[in-house]
Amino acid sequence: YLLAAKCFFTIFAILSALGVIFNSILLFTTIRSKSLRSPCAILIGSCALFDVIHQFLPEMGVAAGSFTVLSIGIDRFLSIAMPNRYRRLNVPVYLISQYLAISLFSAYNAFLIFYFYRDHEVICNMPSVFHDNAVSWWAYSSSVVNVFAFFVYILTWRLIRAQGETLEVEKMRRIFRTIVLVTIFDLSGWAITQTLVATQNFLSLSDDARLCYICFASIFVNLGIAVKFLVYYCT
Repeated sequence: YLLAAKCFFTIFAILSALGVIFNSILLFTTIRSKSLRSPCAILIGSCALFDVIHQFLPEMGVAAGSFTVLSIGIDRFLSIAMPNRYRRLNVPVYLISQYLAISLFSAYNAFLIFYFYRDHEVICNMPSVFHDNAVSWWAYSSSVVNVFAFFVYILTWRLIRAQGETLEVEKMRRIFRTIVLVTIFDLSGWAITQTLVATQNFLSLSDDARLCYICFASIFVNLGIAVKFLVYYCT
């Protein structure tokens, strides 16, 4: 188990480093490019920031990042379902409302950490962040956000397909296709990792086996985070 844990941890460390580098580039590009000032582009840049934070504060980064993926989906839905009203939006107020929702969900996760905190609780000699039922509540709430985001993206794609064939619609399709690819990697990585982490409490594992299990579970979310930059660049 220790040898497998070392292999999984090495993969995890490499993906984490790539995630920080790639998402920092994505964030820097968003800040420097004057053409990336739309609400959608700003939310994508914010998601890159949260993915960087994830490497240092995993639970907060995952919470903010997963909800930002939902916010991007809602933004694309509004831009297609009501384009005229969307163009007249007060962008600062609109973004503040989006960030307020992201902050509330992140605060909920912080509440779970502190409310269920138990001193000296460790897993495989590593401090456990979520104690007692906090793990389940964290996994359930994150799953709800991910599932809701999935349906928002599906609905948005159906709206785009119903728009007909014009150059503007084709442009929207290309942009949305890119966002969907990124979201698939993001949501899949987060969903797999969150599911594995949530179920490990129900498994009877030795400390070495549990350490190996946690290192393995951490790979998926970091893979999704690292791949995001490559998808944006290639498409």
